[in-house]
Amino acid sequence: MNRRTAFSKFPEIRTKRLYLRKPTMKDAEWYFEHFSSPEVVWGGGEPAPRDIGAAREELRKYMVDLYRERLGFRWIITLKRDGRPIGSLGYYKWAPSAGYQAEMGYDLTKEHWGKGIMTEAMNAVIDFGFEKMDLNRVEVFIMPRNKRSIKMIKNLGFKREGLIRQHYFDEFGNFADDVLFSMLRSDWKEKRRF
Repeated sequence: MNRRTAFSKFPEIRTKRLYLRKPTMKDAEWYFEHFSSPEVVWGGGEPAPRDIGAAREELRKYMVDLYRERLGFRWIITLKRDGRPIGSLGYYKWAPSAGYQAEMGYDLTKEHWGKGIMTEAMNAVIDFGFEKMDLNRVEVFIMPRNKRSIKMIKNLGFKREGLIRQHYFDEFGNFADDVLFSMLRSDWKEKRRF
């Protein structure tokens, strides 16, 4: 697949309860508030944007330009009933030339935890990755302290590959471990049979 010519239009996804849409620079205020939330900072290990200007730059770099440069996709998660952003998820480090793989990341506002929203969104986006992006492998890196995320990823069918010591940094700039999980196309197909 030629990722430069594929997906001439950002692929929006609808599920039973959710509308996953393209991020735009109009999302800057939401981005600033969402990624300044203590729960989101703690879960992802990334520091909050220092101000709205920094939030705009991060939004551009990590969401808007990701698609424009065809390095991946980051969807804004909204509820169909009101269209309000409640989180994001998607693929980055999309590497067709290196075995058709990508890394996956996700986040959700705390008020929507425990409702199956992220599982619903992840199922749709994982299916998109294997069926439309032609991925063979999806990777997720999770800090060991994030037990909720680890439980969800396991329930989705990802396999733990191991602990990667001091792989990245936490929100304070300290070296931090990550747990690597992966899912192969064959794992997903097997899961879908049942």
